[in-house]
Amino acid sequence: MEHSSVDTAPYLAVRNLRKQYPKQAQPAVDEVSFTLASGRLLALLGPNGAGKTTTIKMIAGLVLPSFGEVRVLGQDVIQQRQAAMRHIGAVLEGARNLYWRLSAWENLLYFGAVRLVPPRVLRQRAEELLHLVGLHDDKDREVRHFSRGMQQKLAIAAALLHDPDLLLLDEPTLELDVEAARVVEKTVINLARERGKAIVLTTHQMDLAERVADEIFVIHRGRQVAYAETNQLLQEYNLHRQTVQVSLCAPLASQQLADLQQTYPALSISGNGRFPSLTCTIDEQATLVQLLAHLDRAGIGIETVSYQRARLEDVFVSLTTGAQP
Repeated sequence: MEHSSVDTAPYLAVRNLRKQYPKQAQPAVDEVSFTLASGRLLALLGPNGAGKTTTIKMIAGLVLPSFGEVRVLGQDVIQQRQAAMRHIGAVLEGARNLYWRLSAWENLLYFGAVRLVPPRVLRQRAEELLHLVGLHDDKDREVRHFSRGMQQKLAIAAALLHDPDLLLLDEPTLELDVEAARVVEKTVINLARERGKAIVLTTHQMDLAERVADEIFVIHRGRQVAYAETNQLLQEYNLHRQTVQVSLCAPLASQQLADLQQTYPALSISGNGRFPSLTCTIDEQATLVQLLAHLDRAGIGIETVSYQRARLEDVFVSLTTGAQP
């Protein structure tokens, strides 16, 4: 899609977004801000009720913010709605994304017409998108006969008919089997990396977010608790909180085990057979030194000591349970 001078603006700019519903003491979303550029994928993460869906719906123009603004290619989603909507495609969980008694082909023609895609362009684009998501051989089947994964892939194709610059995906792999989820994941990565789409993805699957997202935004109780590039967020967490595994070369006596658990309450012990392992999270190197000295004094032999890289799930849990890294 060709653009004018708005190309200099971020594909998505969310500024001081706030939503206060009537009769609710706290805002559903409070002072949320982030930007997103072409070819970048942002994972919007948070516990249930954190404000993710409200944020997505405000970006999509489906919910009016109480304060703040959303701009897509420089155009305000509220004040310049028609122009802004041309740049947005969305697949929202729980929404009517497809008509089940229509075929895949009929669905694409219908939603393309709704999006005012010219008929000649629409038919060509529908063919291309069916190939993109691997459904061309099934284009004449009614969607009600599709698997959940096939329906999700077709919903993404429908959202792309008008060639939007910004794609909003709400739980795109929810309830999919492993194979279908991988196909959807590959499609999403291709849309960002190869086609330059800016993508906002919500998911509860931390491993998926860690694999595909360039940036992470964590929202909790309506407010931002983290916003950084994925690698940066993980590195910062690792700087403050290292997980260490100490593999022992002999079994622990019951008294040795009791002493360790009393001295280091956060210590977890696995493999209580021949070669047990101790796993603990440490805030500073001195804690590790103390643990190793404790083992040495107790005559407990050490086989290996290794650091374990934090995963996004570890960071997420820390950020949303009140524990600060």
